[in-house]
Amino acid sequence: MTSDAVSRVPEPVDEVVREYGPGSAERAALERRVDELVAAAGPLPMVIGGERRFGGGERVAVVQPHHHAARLGEYGNATREDAKAAVAAALAAGPEWRSLGYQDRAAVLLRAAELLAGPWRATVVAATVLGQSLTVRQAELEVCALVDGWRRAVAQGRELLAEQPASAPGEWRRADIRPLAGFVHAVSPAVSTAAAGLLPTLPALLGNTVVWRPAPAQTLAAHHLAELLAAAGLPPGVVNLLTGDGQPSTQVLLAEPALAGVHGPAAELPGLWPALAARPGGPPRVVGAPDGGAFLLAHPGAEPAAVRSALLRGAFEHRGPAAPAIARAHLPRGLWRLIAEELLAEVDALPVGDVTDLTNFLGALPDRAAFDRATALIERAKADPAVELVAGGQYDDAIGWFVRPTVLLCPDPAHELFRHGCPGPVLAVHAYEDWEQALAAAAASPYAPAGVLLARDRGAIASAVEWLRFAADALHVNDRPVAVAPVEGLRAWARTRTVREEFGPPAGHRYAHLG
Repeated sequence: MTSDAVSRVPEPVDEVVREYGPGSAERAALERRVDELVAAAGPLPMVIGGERRFGGGERVAVVQPHHHAARLGEYGNATREDAKAAVAAALAAGPEWRSLGYQDRAAVLLRAAELLAGPWRATVVAATVLGQSLTVRQAELEVCALVDGWRRAVAQGRELLAEQPASAPGEWRRADIRPLAGFVHAVSPAVSTAAAGLLPTLPALLGNTVVWRPAPAQTLAAHHLAELLAAAGLPPGVVNLLTGDGQPSTQVLLAEPALAGVHGPAAELPGLWPALAARPGGPPRVVGAPDGGAFLLAHPGAEPAAVRSALLRGAFEHRGPAAPAIARAHLPRGLWRLIAEELLAEVDALPVGDVTDLTNFLGALPDRAAFDRATALIERAKADPAVELVAGGQYDDAIGWFVRPTVLLCPDPAHELFRHGCPGPVLAVHAYEDWEQALAAAAASPYAPAGVLLARDRGAIASAVEWLRFAADALHVNDRPVAVAPVEGLRAWARTRTVREEFGPPAGHRYAHLG
């Protein structure tokens, strides 16, 4: 039974990032949890209707990307039958989940945020470090972004419910914010734990039930997120977890008549369009979460040390949507000449290796596919006379999927490096002569999840902010991209019904002009 109270949700407060310095309590707790997860290397089952069971397909080992001979566990590839069972569980859970008031659904996410910020923090950070080869710093940022995302989503959901239409005298118009009719299929990427937590739970917050398939490389962290949601009180069947590459199960899910929506990384959704468009009733609602590489644009008057720091940290310390890596940079030629020697020496000196060694600046790519994409780009660049390899370019998959931080210099801002972005720790640099042409080039590049503007001149900042208005979801002025989990797509997971009640209904059918 829901309460008639108009509740006020807690004001979202950003989670404080922990530093994990030598001798700190959080570092000791994390190191213990890393050792425990490595020693456990247990089964990583699906979760369907609250039941934990192995997928019926091929058994696949989950490994550490930086040490791919070391197993973290094993999952079973979800089959067509598993997908059908997950759909049935989601549809069965729908009526009861929808019947709960918003405050009850929101309480589950707020409880999950508190658990993740507290007793579950070390577990999810450790799983992200081991399973996705993110450094401790970046794994911590992912966890904080997820905590913040859940808290912000609850606040934004309350604001959405409070949006009501105006009523004329003698009537009452009210908006009924309803979930979609059916279930939502959520697909989460390999590199971001924050995205993995938000993609299935944002639709659930508004009353939808979900079939969730994380990327295989994200299975370890996804497993612990599913356990965390259960501990937070999420009822069975609201979010159902399928493991595996998705090839058999996706066919079933996309053809299912009850499919109401798809939520996933924007880059992965185009591959689903043929199947979605062929559905008899037309495609369901599709919402793409921002992903891909960010860009950096430096003004000729930018502080050289700030540019160097933003490039080193922004391009090479992270690879995920919660804090997108800078993949392309537009720098004034004079500034490039000034910082190039020191910057490239620092790039070549960045320590790369096992991320459980906290002295390493970055780890391995999350899986073989990501490694192959990055190395293929590097080899094309080496063979391209229009591109100069100025740092890095080495890679090795003997122990882990390692790619050295790489910088490519190209004079043409229309080159594929700037049109399609660079996978892995690869940065493309365009050294420009003219500021306005650089502005136009940055604005004309493919839409990015984030952009960085470095400048000291206020007029240049104001002009660039306007030029780049449609270039990115977020623009960071004089800072690199930071871990922020976007929740702007929350509105897409509801349908609005307007209820209009007339308090004095007409008694006749004749209008005044009829006489």
